[in-house]
Amino acid sequence: MAKCSVVGCEQKVVGGFKELISASSYENPSATIEGMRTLWCQEDEFMLRPTVAGKRGKFLTASQLAD
Repeated sequence: MAKCSVVGCEQKVVGGFKELISASSYENPSATIEGMRTLWCQEDEFMLRPTVAGKRGKFLTASQLAD
């Protein structure tokens, strides 16, 4: 089960974001690699969601949060 990214928090995860980092090269200028996942519970969403604003990546679906 996924855990909230706040240290010590054991609440149920309700959302998350996976950062995509540019790994471009001459052969593949649009290549990316997966970076850090940020997960949040309902209580900590107000604090963590703004930290991913403007970053390149994708919000996670409910099935991806379970992985």
